[in-house]
Amino acid sequence: MMLSRSLIAGALAVALGAPSASAQQGPPVPGVYSEYRADAIVGRHPAGELGAGVVLPVGIYVRTGFDAAAGAVWENGAPRAAARTDAIARFLLDPFREVPIGISVGGGLSLAYVDGDRVRPYVVAVVDIEGERHRGMAGITPALELGLGGGARIGVVLRRSPIRYR
Repeated sequence: MMLSRSLIAGALAVALGAPSASAQQGPPVPGVYSEYRADAIVGRHPAGELGAGVVLPVGIYVRTGFDAAAGAVWENGAPRAAARTDAIARFLLDPFREVPIGISVGGGLSLAYVDGDRVRPYVVAVVDIEGERHRGMAGITPALELGLGGGARIGVVLRRSPIRYR
């Protein structure tokens, strides 16, 4: 009787997703956090956009970001309203930030819209270079993002980092 109660309690804990004692001792994985960005996309029609989004950790090494941005695109010398959404997964080369500069590489999809035009999908590839987390700026970590997708992308990103590893 006692063995069956222990077995049932253990099965319920596993089924309900209760972390085991060994899982509780694992490395820290941040929760969901926000990011804010300013991007320039240089291509056939250059664009400048401001955006915001959320970053979801997918384990220790991968971060998936979902962003929305709006701004202007220049076509034939005249600005037009533009917007885009991105879903980009990044692989962190140093997830515990053992060195001051963090580098990640990633890719994903972007949907771009220009006023009066149709939505255009793009495959995106990025390289991020993150600076150190700033305690005095509410835990903000600045990053420079370089990539391709709808043109050459250059972005300045401010991430609200919840964990300080060093």
